[in-house]
Amino acid sequence: MIVCMRVSEIMVKDPVRVSPDASVAEIAKLMNNKSISSVVLVKDDHAIGIVTERDLVRRVLASGKDSSSTKAIDICTMPVATTSENADLELAVDIMNSYNIRRLVIVDRDNKVVGIVTTDDIWRNYRQLSEELAVKYMSMSRHK
Repeated sequence: MIVCMRVSEIMVKDPVRVSPDASVAEIAKLMNNKSISSVVLVKDDHAIGIVTERDLVRRVLASGKDSSSTKAIDICTMPVATTSENADLELAVDIMNSYNIRRLVIVDRDNKVVGIVTTDDIWRNYRQLSEELAVKYMSMSRHK
């Protein structure tokens, strides 16, 4: 069990967003320049898809598509999995496991994109989570 931590505590705020009409070449350059592995496709600040490095490799490079003329909407993963910024991290992990995904888009109460959580973010915070659980366990055992 993960200690009660909200996704908002570990999410990357304001993830890189792109238009569905952005070219794959633009996206690849953006991902390279920002050292990121995905971008969120948005329309009116609402997530409609996600493009990952894997999408670029499998749906563009391996299939021989032209990166300048291919649009994000043509190769993105849709629909995109989301959860609330107030959701427990444990729920986020359950969603990621159930869909077998490594990135989860985080939305506010109006369903607008506010962040992203990746498996790397969770691993980076794993030690803190483990320490918090150990402290809770120790304090419980002292009160017996």
